[in-house]
Amino acid sequence: MKILIIEDEKSSAERLKRLLKTCNDDHQVVGIMSSNAEVKDFFASAKHHIDLIISDIQLGDGLSFESLGSITETIPVIFTTAYDHYAIQAFKYNGIDYLLKPIDASEFKLALAKAEEHLLNLPSTSASTIFQLLASVKKQNTHYRERFLIPYHADEYQIIIVEEVSHIAIKDGIVRLYTTAGKNHILNMTLDEADSQLDPHRFMRVNRQFIVNAGAVEKASTYFLGKIRIHMKSYPDVEIIVSKDKVATVKRWLNS
Repeated sequence: MKILIIEDEKSSAERLKRLLKTCNDDHQVVGIMSSNAEVKDFFASAKHHIDLIISDIQLGDGLSFESLGSITETIPVIFTTAYDHYAIQAFKYNGIDYLLKPIDASEFKLALAKAEEHLLNLPSTSASTIFQLLASVKKQNTHYRERFLIPYHADEYQIIIVEEVSHIAIKDGIVRLYTTAGKNHILNMTLDEADSQLDPHRFMRVNRQFIVNAGAVEKASTYFLGKIRIHMKSYPDVEIIVSKDKVATVKRWLNS
């Protein structure tokens, strides 16, 4: 299949390419677009044969529905997003699957298989598609972590609810949870594990070292070379830098 990726976060786009390669070496990524403007130019410049589009929904210059709606051909779309409330709209733009971030590799493989079957059978659009999309979202709606059980003393544990978490960080291979009260605790899990268990509406992994709670962010400020710095309310001296390629995503999340 010839595949177009629409994703404004470089690391997410690269992960999609790796997942595609894992699923099938024959899949060809024709291009990676990071904005609606690029997608419109891509399809306006020449006739492109695209079998499948894998698209994030929230881009730096608006929702991807804007550019997808301008494509004259009927191309199936696998939508990828951190939010579950666009499923109905996704149906209107040739959506055949709807994957919630962070994307699970097995779910991605199933979505790709669905796209391949779709191309082979060339099914007509039917009302059942919307129910399939909604079922896909419901299936992925995991129960997010609400609290952490932290070893406190030799024979005691402390419960910390997620509302009390300022951020989670890794340093020298040790993952620590920092509370809004200014305390920190060693967390017996990887940063990837913590990220996958927390509600993406509330928490985001803004770089390789930090997961932050939006409610604990005091402000964001510009930094060198297009980056931004996140300032935490209870930790003014902690320096959390967001790379240029992720700035738009973090800004949208903080503004959601």
